[in-house]
Amino acid sequence: FLYDGGAISWSSKKQPIIALSSTEAEYVAATHAAKEAIWLQSFLCDIFDISKSKALPVTLHCDNQSAIALARDNAFHVRTKHIDIHFHFIREAVENEKIAIFYCPTEDMAADLFTKALPRPKVEKFVELIGLQAI
Repeated sequence: FLYDGGAISWSSKKQPIIALSSTEAEYVAATHAAKEAIWLQSFLCDIFDISKSKALPVTLHCDNQSAIALARDNAFHVRTKHIDIHFHFIREAVENEKIAIFYCPTEDMAADLFTKALPRPKVEKFVELIGLQAI
């Protein structure tokens, strides 16, 4: 996550499930990101003495439009009925306006810096984008 132009929280780990599609994998990742985002927002509200009820939704970017549609839609889907209920946390967060999820094209997804082998120009672009600097 970025705050005021710099990275303040990040992680990369193996998912706890075997995803049957890229949509499911991105949806599960978005759920984990939403949980972290809500905690970070609460933490920052406490630090800066801001009322949590006045906090704006946290913006979450995803490069899978089907995962975004799934997060925004509370309807039952036959193709996703196997996804464990606790991964639907993001639906509730979007519905309660704690999270605002938007599409980000894959070529602009800075999080890929931590999850994929990338060519040097992309690495340099993302390093600058997230505010990393050599010490």
